[in-house]
Amino acid sequence: MSSSLTRRVFRSILANEPIVHRGCLRRRHYGTTRRLQLAPSRPAACNGGIKPIQQRRTLFGMFGGGKKNDAQDADIDPGVEKMMEYVKMQKMSARLPPPSEVVEALSQFFNHKYKYKNRGSQQPIEDTQAELAAKSLQYCLDSIKPVHSDGPKTVVPFKALEKGRRALRRTVSPTPSHVHLAYLIYQAFSNTSPVRRLLAAVTYVSCLASSGRVQEARQFVLDLQVPDDTAAPSSKPSDEDDLPSSEFVDETVNPPTSSQSVSALWSEVLRGFARQDSESALLETLDMARTHVSGAISQLPTHMLDFYLRKDDHDKVKSWFVEYWQASGEDIASDQSKSQRADMVGKVLRWCLQHDQIDFGHDVVRQALSETPSKGIWDAVFVWAAGTGKGADEIDRMFTVMESANKKIADPTNWNTPNTATINALVEYATSKNDPYLAERFIAIGKARDIHPDANTYVLQMKYRLKISDVDGALIAYKNLQSMDLSSNHDVPTVNELIAALCKSSRHDFDTIMNVAADLSDRKARFEPATATALSLLHLNRDEVHDVTDLMNTHAFHYSTAEREVVRRDLVAYCLDPKTPLSRVWDAYNVLIEIFDEMARDERTQIMLVFFRRERPDVSVNIFNTMRSHYREDTIPSIDTYVAAFLASAKLRDLDSLEVIHNQLKLDYNIDANTYLLNALMIGYSACGNPRRALTFWDDIVASKEGPTYNSIHIALRACEKAPFGDLRAEKIWAKLRSMNIDLDQELWASYIAALAGNGNTEKAISTLEEAESKGELEVDAFLVGSLFNGCSGQAPQEEVESWSKERFPQIWEELEKGGVDEDENGMRTLRIDRTVTP
Repeated sequence: MSSSLTRRVFRSILANEPIVHRGCLRRRHYGTTRRLQLAPSRPAACNGGIKPIQQRRTLFGMFGGGKKNDAQDADIDPGVEKMMEYVKMQKMSARLPPPSEVVEALSQFFNHKYKYKNRGSQQPIEDTQAELAAKSLQYCLDSIKPVHSDGPKTVVPFKALEKGRRALRRTVSPTPSHVHLAYLIYQAFSNTSPVRRLLAAVTYVSCLASSGRVQEARQFVLDLQVPDDTAAPSSKPSDEDDLPSSEFVDETVNPPTSSQSVSALWSEVLRGFARQDSESALLETLDMARTHVSGAISQLPTHMLDFYLRKDDHDKVKSWFVEYWQASGEDIASDQSKSQRADMVGKVLRWCLQHDQIDFGHDVVRQALSETPSKGIWDAVFVWAAGTGKGADEIDRMFTVMESANKKIADPTNWNTPNTATINALVEYATSKNDPYLAERFIAIGKARDIHPDANTYVLQMKYRLKISDVDGALIAYKNLQSMDLSSNHDVPTVNELIAALCKSSRHDFDTIMNVAADLSDRKARFEPATATALSLLHLNRDEVHDVTDLMNTHAFHYSTAEREVVRRDLVAYCLDPKTPLSRVWDAYNVLIEIFDEMARDERTQIMLVFFRRERPDVSVNIFNTMRSHYREDTIPSIDTYVAAFLASAKLRDLDSLEVIHNQLKLDYNIDANTYLLNALMIGYSACGNPRRALTFWDDIVASKEGPTYNSIHIALRACEKAPFGDLRAEKIWAKLRSMNIDLDQELWASYIAALAGNGNTEKAISTLEEAESKGELEVDAFLVGSLFNGCSGQAPQEEVESWSKERFPQIWEELEKGGVDEDENGMRTLRIDRTVTP
């Protein structure tokens, strides 16, 4: 493997770029773009500017191809951008793009999904893409009015739809979006040849069954009108709709008959029921299938055996294995049939090991070896031997037994000998048992027999070494892997695990991680969400936000919704971590809003509150305005968002941010102000030194249909406590409450007494309290006395309350003093009692 420095030099020469050494005397004396460049609003925030950052080697910066500060364009599949535009315009009730443009986008997307070789295999359609494609296809179907026809027509080329149908067949876990897209494709094929219509039906039923809607799939099959075989074309469809035979397999060149298609439909339904736990539904469907299918369903024993292997029904497993063995023995000429049979034997033998069915396992082995076994059968038997306790040396002797059985085979090309696949199967078993020593013994036996490790062997080595947290050992196996043929990219998932482990390890330097990551990037391989997250956090901690953006632009748009959520959740957690420097929180937030536009309102609100807590309300307002200008209803601020912002401004006593967000509320036609929201405004303006403005919201609450709550009364009285002549306003409020026979509890009395004392009317506050006590309207406690003391407007009134309390309620005052007293620079004291109020 050539060194990373050599690769870097050659890439720079080819790109006609200078080679910059990381130790160059000319440092970068500027921060990365999009960093937090707003001046701190107070001395306690952010320490001012940003420290200069040294040049560092980065994942994308070492590849050449553009200036460092130029962000890489998002890697979005062809056609997706136009479909996103259509969906966005639809949500905004704006003018939609012409159907012809959406048709072209769909065609590009389906063609790309079928043809483009990505990471060693064809790309599946992710759920986000399926949702876009389904909405776009529905738009295309609705835009074409049927003329002289009972069914819908489409201008989407049938070649593109067929490729989209085949791409859907690769979906492992279909979502409702996949099901909807499959149904629309079936509708688009409804007026075409019966062959295409039945193939589209098989895809739709497969998506339904795989997504858990098996009952619906079965009913669809029962209702489906199946044409006679005589009506189906005996050759390809018309040249206009035909697909190149070089791109498609036999089902287009040699179209299946109607009976074969119906068999495939019922096979999909049975496979769907086999994944579920309802035995009665499966058996009922089995009877239906036998009724509606003229011939036998070839995969029937396979589905039933899979079901009972999961159900752990020993008797049914044994009986269905016998039926499977007989059915699979009828057609074992092809290599695929032999491989499938060997896989099922291996699955049954592993089930026997897991459930202590050793005798049945021996019967399976005897039956499998009674005929001329294939190489795959031998490999399954060797794994069975290892599972029953035979050591590596005993299995080595079994290799000799297999070789001696070749004497009975006349054709040398059919001889069975242990090879790398045999060793790998044994190593994989040892790995599953967390026995790395046994795995190494099997590899040593292979080398003694001149069986050299292949790429899969080193991948397995990496797996079991990572499993026991031996990152160094996995790294050695990875280096050995580099000399192998990796064109199939089957090593990519394990290399992703290695990168994530290296990022979490504190023993490996940045260059080591980048060497492994650069290899995957050179091969245009898939970065798993965990890998992308680990690398993103690594770059963020090195202030390399451009590399995070490039990394996300390259991979994030190929993730499913669940995978994107994994990355987004980890980045949000990074932002919420109190240990994360504020400038890096800003960097991570900008990556989130640029790449993960679907970030929910709650997550954006949490990040907004981070900047409030860390005394950067100006940045919080920026985040709030970004939410305010968003087009999605689930992202724009709600009442809870406004309340959170108002309370955070109040806690920080920042009037500027409070007024800016309040002005946004005035213009927000989506929000109907209620008591809860007006309470938050009262709290905000009172805390920011404008209690008179706060009391105007009390008037609005009183005049509203909803009216005030107990919290509203507390908040209004607290505003009176600080407002000029607030004691007069408090008396009016109190008189109104008494006239309406409102239940006045201890806490309300405390707020009222404090409001009187807050305007210097200490004598009246004390007299009112004594009078209420004498009438039995309240019981003097620590909270009430503490509220009276804290509400006083100066040092002299506080001394007056203190002397009165020591004389009348010495025990209560002693309790308050034990709780602690804080003193500010003006000599005003505050007893440590909780007087907080909530909206």
